Amino acid sequence: MKKLLAIIFAAILLLSGCGAGNVSLGRSEEIITDTDILKIKITDVSSSEIALEIVNESKCEIGYEEYYSIEFSENGEWHKLKPKYEASFIEVAYILEKESTSTWGDSISRIYGELPQGEYRIIKHFTIYGSENDQGEKCTLAARFKIG
Repeated sequence: MKKLLAIIFAAILLLSGCGAGNVSLGRSEEIITDTDILKIKITDVSSSEIALEIVNESKCEIGYEEYYSIEFSENGEWHKLKPKYEASFIEVAYILEKESTSTWGDSISRIYGELPQGEYRIIKHFTIYGSENDQGEKCTLAARFKIG
């Protein structure tokens, strides 16, 4: 009986320790981190907030939305971070005019909670429009940041 209780206690300790770190939704795919015409740069970051500068160096308009995701690095591989809360984003489209800069930010903690120490990257999706009838070219960018 003592042996069974010791095993149960050890299992509880092991499982409770797993919740302290990041939970992966699986390995991530390769993401572009920069292009010649579009760049994103972290301007402010904490365990609960993030702000980006989005730079359009092209002669085209570039669209983007509120949606983003966060990934974390573990053993040299990127993993999709599991949200702690249901992700909800305002469905609004932003247009970044040609050769212009914009800022964007959000509260990371409203979706992912407070991020523990580690290496992360934010993933944002963009559409580059080339002409009036153009459906646009999709582009996914990432910007790395560290907590702690």
